[in-house]
Parts: sequence; C-alpha cells; structure tokens
Amino acid sequence: MYKKLIVFAALLFALMINAQEKDKVLFSIDDEKVYTSEFIRVYQKNKDIVIENEHKNFDDYFNLFVDFKLKLKQAYDIQLDTSSTYISELENYREQLVTPYLQDQEAVELLIKEAYDRTVTEVSASHILVRLNPDAKPKDTLLAYQKITEARNKALNGISFEQVAKQYSEDPSAKQNGGNLGYFSAFSMVYAFENAAFNTKKGEISEPFRTQFGYHIVKVNDKRNSFGEVQVAHIMVKLNPENPTDAKNKIFDIYNKLEQGGDFKTIAQQHSDDVSSAKKGGSLPKFGTGKMIKPFEDIAFSLQNDGDFSEPFKTTHGWHILKLLKKYPVKTFEESHDFLESKIKNGNRSKYVEKALANNLKKQYKIIEYLEVLSDFYAVDNDKMKSSKTLLIIENENFTSNNFYNFTLENKNKNIGELYDDFKNKKIINYFKSHLEETDKEFAIIYQEYKDGLLLFELLQKNIWEKSEKDTIGLINYFEVNKRKYAWKKRAKLSIASCTSIEKAKLVKQYLEENKTIDQIKNFINEGATIHVLFSVGTIEEGSSKLPKNYEITIGVSKIYNEKNNQYIIIKTDKIILPSSKKIDETRGEVINDYQIYLENKWVEDLRKKYKIKLNKKTLKKLKSQYPDL
Repeated sequence: MYKKLIVFAALLFALMINAQEKDKVLFSIDDEKVYTSEFIRVYQKNKDIVIENEHKNFDDYFNLFVDFKLKLKQAYDIQLDTSSTYISELENYREQLVTPYLQDQEAVELLIKEAYDRTVTEVSASHILVRLNPDAKPKDTLLAYQKITEARNKALNGISFEQVAKQYSEDPSAKQNGGNLGYFSAFSMVYAFENAAFNTKKGEISEPFRTQFGYHIVKVNDKRNSFGEVQVAHIMVKLNPENPTDAKNKIFDIYNKLEQGGDFKTIAQQHSDDVSSAKKGGSLPKFGTGKMIKPFEDIAFSLQNDGDFSEPFKTTHGWHILKLLKKYPVKTFEESHDFLESKIKNGNRSKYVEKALANNLKKQYKIIEYLEVLSDFYAVDNDKMKSSKTLLIIENENFTSNNFYNFTLENKNKNIGELYDDFKNKKIINYFKSHLEETDKEFAIIYQEYKDGLLLFELLQKNIWEKSEKDTIGLINYFEVNKRKYAWKKRAKLSIASCTSIEKAKLVKQYLEENKTIDQIKNFINEGATIHVLFSVGTIEEGSSKLPKNYEITIGVSKIYNEKNNQYIIIKTDKIILPSSKKIDETRGEVINDYQIYLENKWVEDLRKKYKIKLNKKTLKKLKSQYPDL
C-alpha cells in the first residue's frame, strides 16, 4: 500500500516541462533552478486531489514539492537514469503512453458504433481451439490449420459440435463444457474472436480463423437482446472438506431465517464467509453476462424484483444465497459513447485504428518508395533479398531491403505485397511515435512526468523498499523502540447467538447459562425448517463490528442486546485474552510500512542537509497569496 502511495505522490508532483524564461525562479537546489510555472502547473492539474489530501495548506504542499525535487536531484546525480532497468521500464511506459495518440477518430467512431451494437446484443457460442504459437513455423501452422479444418468438416457433416469439441479442442474446459462459452457481448473476447462470433449467423459454424492463441472455429448457438447489468448481495458459506454437510446445513438455516423475515444485510455481516462483501452486507459490484461463473450469473439474472432473494445453490466456491439489489438496463448510445471510446483506444481494437492513422500520415510525410527493389523478394536468390538497397524513405530515415527481409521472417502467412504494406505502415507509425515529443507538446509534458515518476520509483526502491526488507536488524530495532504501538486489544473466545424474538432469546440465554452445547440449543430452539437462532463462534477483538456497541468482554453469558432489525444478541464468553504486545511476526506488514515512512523522513532530512536550497521569498510570498485555498 505504501509503495502505491509513493508512486502516486511521484506522479502528483512530477515536473511538467522546462519553464519559459519569463517565469520567476521559485527556488533553486544547488545551481538548478525551479520555476514558478512548474509549481503552478502541478497544482492546477491536481488541485482536486490536493484539496482532499491530508496536506491541505500551502506550506505542506510546497514542502512536498521541494522534497520531490530533492529526491529527483539525487537520482540524476547518481546517474540512476542510465541504469538498464530504468531504461527498459521507461521504454515500456512510453509504448503505453503513445497508444492513445495512435488513433484516427473517424475509425474510432466506426468501432464505437460496432461495439455498441454488440453491447445491446449478446451471442451464445461454442468454440474449438487448436493451439498455435504466434511465431509457429509454417509446418506447424499447416498442421494446426488442417486439424481445425478436419474438426469443422466433422461438425458440418452431422456430428454434434459438443462431441467434436471434446475430441479436438485444446481448450482444457472443453472436456467439461463441450466448448460452450455461454453468452457474451463486446469486449468479453479478443477482437478477432468477437468478430467471428457476431458475424456468424445463428446455427452456423464460422470459417477457421486465427488469434494469438491459435486456430478457432465458432458455432453460434443463439443471439438475444442484452440483459444489461445486475447488482446483487450474497451470503456465502464455504465448503468444509472434513464435513461436507456443514455448509449446506448452515446455508439452509440462513435461508429459512430469511424466509421468516430476517434482515439480509445483518445476516450477511454476521454469517457470510466472503469477508470483503460481508462488511457491506453482502453487496457486490454490478456485473454483466460472462463476468461471473455460470451458476452464479444465471441465478442473479433470474431474480425479477429488487429485494427478491434466491434459494440456496452450490458452486465450486461454496453455498450461496443471492438478493437482487438493482437491475441496470443497457445504456443509450450517447450515454455509452465515452466509455466505449476509452475501451477501444486502450484495447486490442487499437491496431485497426493505427492502420487508419498510417493512411493519414502518408499524406503528411515525404515518402519515397523504390518498388523495383521489392521485385527481388519474388526471386529465389536470398542474397538479393538480404541486400542493403534502399527500399523506403520516410522523411530523412532510410529502410533497406534487409530491413524488410528481417520483417518477413517475423511476420509470415501473407504474400509479399501484403507484407510490404504492413512493413510500410509499421515504419510510418514508428516514425510518428519516435518524433511525437517534437510535434505534440502535451505528450512531451506527460512523458516527462513518467520519466521523473519512474526515476523516483527506482530511487525509492533502492533507498527505502529494499532496505526495509533486507535490513532485518534495523527493522527489529525500530520495532523494539516503538513496541507499545503494536499491541492486541483485549480478545475473547466466544459464541454469538442471534435470535428472531425476545422469547427465543431468553430461552437461548438460559441454555447457554446451563452450558448446553450449540447443537443442543439449536435442536431445542429451532423448529424443523423454522430457524430461530443462528450462531457464530470464534476469537474476536474488543470493539469488533460483530459485537454489540455497548458490549464489554466479560466471562460468562451476557444480557440480551436488542440490535437493529429486531435481532436479539446473546454472547457467551469462554475465555478472555488480555491485551498484550504483538510479536513482530504477528504485525510484520504494519511494522515494515511504518519503518519505510521512518526511513523516508530520515532520508529527506539528509537531503535537505546535503543540498543547498535557496528560496525566492518574494516570489513565494506572492504565489502563496494567489492560492488562498491551499
């Protein structure tokens, strides 16, 4: 968590671009000047985050900015920007950063419309996969193609697709599901697969097609209007391998209590084994088809009215009960537009947009082609193909016959004409990408942010994170000095009984005082399928949300607490565990996090001593008056 905060801070306070000469110098570190425009630009870009941040006043924010500049100064001084790790990571970041710029808006709009049409419609399909690596040799490619063709012919000649899938498909799940993928819509599959599924008519089988996974064929089983999205809450009881009936018995006890009017949210908080959702009364984020395992999804979408809950059902994760919170119909095209645009620009559809961009760039760049050199590639003589003759010039960059020859080795299964078009488009796009800082000021600014943010990440890795993980003695010493900070509150081994009525609660209290077992009490109180009491057993820390607000841990049986939604709670405490210091292994994560903060504060102190910081007090005072909200 701390690493994420640091990286966020790095990007938050990253330099934007060298200021213009007219800018006032805000401060300097040794001989390096920092201009007012840098600070203003960072603040204006991030002011909403700054206001919400704990550092709300101007001085706090300014000091964080100075600290960032100090760290960055040290990073460059020790030439961290020349490390192979940094250079490699920066190249990867640049590729990600360039992607949104490789767009042709007209092509994007066509893809947005296509994606929306595939959002309002869902397709149910089965598939057969014959695996093939993207760089497979021609011989292996041919064998894979022959195998998928053989499978298709069998399916076309009357053998059931499911049977053929189980025999031929190299997708491991096909042995169980016969290749059936269920319903899905746009963006659920890789784009080539999605195209095949949506472009194939219901009941028909597609021609073989290739993705990065290999060769596929798809049979379309059905097409229907999209169900949209749904939000549910759930109660889950995990399976107990030692006693398989425990989970089923408990989930049906819970179901019966819900049938009697029990509050779903309260019961989920007390009894669901899905810890993350239990805290929110079982509530899960909304989802569409193809996002959850099939039994879970089917039950969720089958619920009709808000507040309806399902009967218990079993999945590989355990036993569940679902409650419908809300259904979300498919949005209009206008409502979906921006979201779909983002998905397209950042997904595998972007390569189709790049091709449109290349066509536009051809009109802007000076491009010279020597197509007579291309004729060498239709000859058998490899020496001609590998020659250094100029084949293509883009502005001032030359590409030779040898460059194209190497490209053909990496990109096969196309004829020479198609390969050359791909080669030319790729080189045009690469030229555009490599000169983007010169033509797009915004990109230059953002790229500088990434460079400095990544450099700081490398420095923190070196000075803070690695040290906190490897400096065992330092960590132990820090823990010993701050030991009082790491302690268990008072805990108790106890049983919590939750009852539906005061009468039943009084009986449960009596039986607990008589030391009856939980099973005995359930047999006495519950009436067949009618559940009056549910139990939770475990070790709980004082102040836990599972305990009544006013409950103080004491040995014995508590009074009856009347919680909200008419839940009557009785607690039997068998053992009290007094407050005690935690051992370092019991709180290592928290100690490491605090130790990292300590190391960073000490590091910043040392940097402020090492480097000379000279403030332009007049400029700083004026700037401070301009931003009273900080």
